Amino acid sequence: MHTELLQLLIDPVTKGSLRLQVDRKSGDDVIEGSLASDSSTYPITNGIPRFVTTCDHDQHQTAESFAFQWKLRESYDSVGRYEMFRPWLIRRYGFSEIKDMTTYFMSRHRILDAGCGSGFSSSQWLTHNNRAQWIGVEISDAIDVAKQRLAGIPNTHFVQADIFQLPFRASSFDTNFSEGVLHHTPSTEEAFKRLIPLLERGGEILFYVYRKKGPIREFSDDHIRELVSKLPPEEAWNRLRPLTRLAETLAKLKVNVEVPEDIDYLDIKAGRYDIQRLIYWHFMKLFWNDKMSFEENNHVNFDWYHPRYAHRQTESEIRHWCSETGLSIDRFNTEESGFTIRARKPR
Repeated sequence: MHTELLQLLIDPVTKGSLRLQVDRKSGDDVIEGSLASDSSTYPITNGIPRFVTTCDHDQHQTAESFAFQWKLRESYDSVGRYEMFRPWLIRRYGFSEIKDMTTYFMSRHRILDAGCGSGFSSSQWLTHNNRAQWIGVEISDAIDVAKQRLAGIPNTHFVQADIFQLPFRASSFDTNFSEGVLHHTPSTEEAFKRLIPLLERGGEILFYVYRKKGPIREFSDDHIRELVSKLPPEEAWNRLRPLTRLAETLAKLKVNVEVPEDIDYLDIKAGRYDIQRLIYWHFMKLFWNDKMSFEENNHVNFDWYHPRYAHRQTESEIRHWCSETGLSIDRFNTEESGFTIRARKPR
């Protein structure tokens, strides 16, 4: 932990100030030690302050699930996965190319990546010329993977904490970024609202959340998640292999299906669909992308089905949250998978 981070930190429960105890240091970085308030003490290990205190069983399960998948770097850290994910990320947030996205973030002063996982999303635009202060927060042990992957990039800091109990002073950030995380908490709305006080006036929040699907897809997803989320991560990973294999088989058929009319009560629009995509969007998440390996595809399906918390939202809900918190929406991108929003706090 760089001592520069200390000025931002407070006790996540009492919101009181913290005292630093240094046990081992390397230059300006505290490697081992603790941060203490009048009521609690939080350890610093491997250079990372650790603030997680949640007793929510399903949140523990969700954190364990993400720690497992982000430690399997061979299942997501390939050229194929980047080629699939990066253009999708850039487009959703309204940038024309990665250079524009990088320029935007480098123009910011201090960025909170709320739920950074292994740093995969931010790694798309973080460079070794990074000038902005980037603080990655993650509830799970994946924060150690993030540090391993990104610590060579200047001005990066790592904190293990729960979005519901963030250890930062109000108005600490001019940019909050949360890519596909808020819905993996006990309440997407409440997680979103916990981020707004941390944003300075005129600051921007960029986030992506899942979209509510049609009734059959919603039923299937809940049914599979109810079974799979009860399993230990490794067992769940293996149990999802047949589902991923079916996705691969359907994708390789290269068969198109014509839906002649809208089926509004199933949320299916008329049109021509690849058979795998028709099933994927409307009946069951069977992800497959030919540019990625089998394990990478299985990672995506695991990411969807194993975490206990994976809420889906409607557009009206998100617009209401932004209105309630006084944010003006600069961009609202809608795709079948979810909603990507850029909103601004008034000056």
